[in-house]
Amino acid sequence: MSPVILKQPLLAESLIRDVPDFPRPGILFKDITPVLADPAAMKEVIDRFIEFAAPKSPTAIVGIESRGFVFGMPLALEMNLPFIPVRKLGKLPYRTIHEEYDLEYGTNTVEIHEDALKPGDRVIIVDDLLATGGTAAASKRLVNRLGGRVEGFAFLIELEFLHGRLALANDDILALIAC
Repeated sequence: MSPVILKQPLLAESLIRDVPDFPRPGILFKDITPVLADPAAMKEVIDRFIEFAAPKSPTAIVGIESRGFVFGMPLALEMNLPFIPVRKLGKLPYRTIHEEYDLEYGTNTVEIHEDALKPGDRVIIVDDLLATGGTAAASKRLVNRLGGRVEGFAFLIELEFLHGRLALANDDILALIAC
């Protein structure tokens, strides 16, 4: 499926703040907290996510820790769907399955409860930012291992220069803001 990226201006885009040298020198951090503080901007983001997700008839929304929770939970509520968290290793209290993925220098791991999805569930995975795509791809592998099918990914921001779409080849991707 062809990836989707919207280029029209959003209120949310005008609110995102660039913070240089955070969390370390040389990084330009995209601070979304002003978007979270603006109900009109949040409504706009969730409405756009619904426009993307609804035609795919998802049965669950998966949010990636932690900012994916901020966008995924209201999306799930608006669509009257279950919200399923994907968290960092050791953060979920029940039995889990986990997936490791590569970082620039090392690896990281995400996990999901082993009973979070049923075979045949159709899922939209939500996060705030698509960077290299490693976390999103690992989350997709978790969904697939539980018998679910990822119908698409919804992100507020995509850092295009990091080519995260390559890790999600053949998936429908919505990124509201491209940087």
